Amino acid sequence: MLKVLIADDHPLFREALQGAVMGLRADALVVEAASLDGVIELIRDDDEFDLALLDLRMPGMDGLEGLMALRRERPELPVVIVSALADEDTVARCLACGAAGYIPKSLGRERIRAAVEQVLEGGVFVPDPGLLDAAAHPVPKGRGQDEPFTRIGTLTPQQRRVLDLMGEGRLNKEICHLLGVSETTVKAHVSAVLHKLGVASRTQAVLALRRMKELQD
Repeated sequence: MLKVLIADDHPLFREALQGAVMGLRADALVVEAASLDGVIELIRDDDEFDLALLDLRMPGMDGLEGLMALRRERPELPVVIVSALADEDTVARCLACGAAGYIPKSLGRERIRAAVEQVLEGGVFVPDPGLLDAAAHPVPKGRGQDEPFTRIGTLTPQQRRVLDLMGEGRLNKEICHLLGVSETTVKAHVSAVLHKLGVASRTQAVLALRRMKELQD
């Protein structure tokens, strides 16, 4: 069963997101929250969520601090930002802070549904692929922004291959097919890549790879 947390302080938009999610799978279970405090409370009591759709400007978010707080609480939970904002700087900052995708509220239901499905399959969704390039230069936070890409050399050949395919935008199912391995094996490789790079999400791993390639050019 697919279990999704929808967090937005506007009931009508929560309803629209719920419709998009329910259109993916008939057995989907949607749980709603209207504030960051509500989100934190829910994920502390339940570790079975597959995805969180998070409004960037609902009560308690305090900009990107809310996203980072959620990532610290549940680093393994894919979080997609859903916002009326869609400027390059905001999208890049959210991805750099570990968001698994960014969905503008202006998108139609079918595109939102496709975006959610893409993230559930292990991809990263942004409204414009060029925004990933902008996110390759995030504002430093904590340790140096160059640290993850310096660790890429520690990956095994198979892990590096998985990272390269992630960088091409390949989903887990596609990586399985290309490498001739099971999805469980691919997920294990992805987890190992994130651990070795010291990053919290696929997005950050891909951005580290892009940054490394830029410096090599």
